[in-house]
Amino acid sequence: MRLVLAIGALLVTYLDSIRAGGYASVTYTTLALYLVYSLVLYLSEAFRRPLLPALVAHWIDVGWYTMVIALSGSTNSVFFFGFFFSVMAASFRWGFGSGVRVAIFSAVLFIVVGFAIGFYDQTGFKYDSFLTRSAVLVVLGFMIAYWGGSEITLKRRLALLKEVSTLSNPRFGIDRTLGNVMERLRAFYDAETCLLIMNEHGTSEYRLRRAERGKPERAMRSEPFDDRAASQFLFLPETHSFVCNSGWYGLNFDKRFYAMNAATGEKTIDGEEDCHRLAGLLDAECFVTVPVKIRNETVGRLFLTARRRTYDDSDAAFLFQLMEQVVPTVEIIRLVDRLASDAAETERQRIARDIHDSVIQPYIGIQIGLAAIRQKLDLGGFDVMSDVKNLIEISGSEINGLRNYMSGLRNAHARDGSLVPAVERFAAKFSEAAGIKVRVEADSDGIHVNDRLAAEAFQMVAEGLSNIRRHTEATRAHINLAQLDNRFQLVIANDDPANGAARPSFVPRSITERASALGGRASVTRDDGETIVRVEIPL
Repeated sequence: MRLVLAIGALLVTYLDSIRAGGYASVTYTTLALYLVYSLVLYLSEAFRRPLLPALVAHWIDVGWYTMVIALSGSTNSVFFFGFFFSVMAASFRWGFGSGVRVAIFSAVLFIVVGFAIGFYDQTGFKYDSFLTRSAVLVVLGFMIAYWGGSEITLKRRLALLKEVSTLSNPRFGIDRTLGNVMERLRAFYDAETCLLIMNEHGTSEYRLRRAERGKPERAMRSEPFDDRAASQFLFLPETHSFVCNSGWYGLNFDKRFYAMNAATGEKTIDGEEDCHRLAGLLDAECFVTVPVKIRNETVGRLFLTARRRTYDDSDAAFLFQLMEQVVPTVEIIRLVDRLASDAAETERQRIARDIHDSVIQPYIGIQIGLAAIRQKLDLGGFDVMSDVKNLIEISGSEINGLRNYMSGLRNAHARDGSLVPAVERFAAKFSEAAGIKVRVEADSDGIHVNDRLAAEAFQMVAEGLSNIRRHTEATRAHINLAQLDNRFQLVIANDDPANGAARPSFVPRSITERASALGGRASVTRDDGETIVRVEIPL
């Protein structure tokens, strides 16, 4: 764009020599040099060898356009609009603050040049037009800067949401997942601390998680937080988000206080005094806090504190939306952990029963047989060879049984039907936790798959149900497991209350990647008011 503007400016000056003013040759030379400068910058960027720091280029453009306006000898010069290019370049690359600074600096330079031109041309100089242009430059510059800053902020927030979704993985566990999310939030806002106070699931006990500048690992650990301490931070209304700013931060247009209903966005003016008291407790000049909810029940609060920046209502709304994405995933992780523990406990109980029946009982029989042989030897006159032979046969039979049992433990796929019960247990727990009725169907002959495929299929089911919980308003879901023509097929479907209206296509990346890694494929279709995820994997 810089190169296009440079070519356009040179052509305009050449076609309309009046615009060159009294310094036509100097103006032509300046514009020609600006064209060369623009071409060099373009080529350097095209070959990925930038000559100037990106933060400097728009300031140099301001200098070029100021020089050309001065040489044209008129504040009505068409080159005045070049200032807006510099403002847009700064705004859309570096945000609101950079754009406003360029707009104000350009206006100041334009005013200085304008008064200089008016000093030498006191008869024909139009101060009304000159001052109007100066005001328009500031106003439009501010609006362009706000627009560019909003776009950059939106892109950064979308990138953070994507990153948080990647971090929310059941393999990492609850502490590491929440710790990583909090540290990313703290770094995103350049905050001093990020605090999360939540009560433990199903209990009244609170725990504190803290991410601090320079201490990223601290967020991975949670600390007990007694009720008295928690009440000092959780006394604000459970349904509202709050922003509290104090101090002076230069060119800042944020209010000192915001309060709004987190779900509806409705503003209120209540609670300012309580928020300033809480700022003192947090030892923070500025902070934003949002409620943390699980199934419409507030279980704690998230706090971001800062000394070098302020927050606004859009920050509170974004944080609330982000936590609405993170908390259900944390609940799914908690559910998976609990199911894994339950599965391990069930397996321990099964092994204990098997050892009791397959190992201890036969050994008791052998012990009784040995005691009988000893008794016969003590009494004398008895033939014990047949008894010894019988015990040897029994011990050999039991050794073979133990070998078969150990082989079954080593080869999980040898135990048919282990996948379906695990999915049924998970679906039952998920239905209870998420309030979504889940029905599981499987082939009557059972599912006979290897250990890796069974583990991956279980993770796909967990991811699919998690997506239903996070991204839909479904009340029912069903899972179908089948083996068809040497193919394993998994179907996860949910009812679609909106019947797919105005809903963009969505392909779950994690499920697709798992299916591809196993040589299969995943697809998403909508039919008869249902959204269906179908996974097929060759056996």
